[in-house]
Amino acid sequence: MTSISQDKLLSMLADELDAARLQLEDLGVKLCSNFEIARHHMNELQALDYVGQRCASVGAILRSDDMHAASHAATLESITGRLESLIEGLTERRAH
Repeated sequence: MTSISQDKLLSMLADELDAARLQLEDLGVKLCSNFEIARHHMNELQALDYVGQRCASVGAILRSDDMHAASHAATLESITGRLESLIEGLTERRAH
């Protein structure tokens, strides 16, 4: 098995998140182009957009030279909050 660097792996994972985000955006555009679907499923369509935004934010964190700082600068508060909780949990486990 070929070994790759952590930076390369993180970059590849970020690329996968970008691809997923583009698929979600394409799906959202297609669904929004149908008036009946858009009218009856606006909350679900907004959820698709939100998931795409989460993918973009996590991808940006993975590509960052300082992932810890980038996680604090994430544009979606929900991501920042979850990451801070995870980091605090990891820090507490290391202390024990």
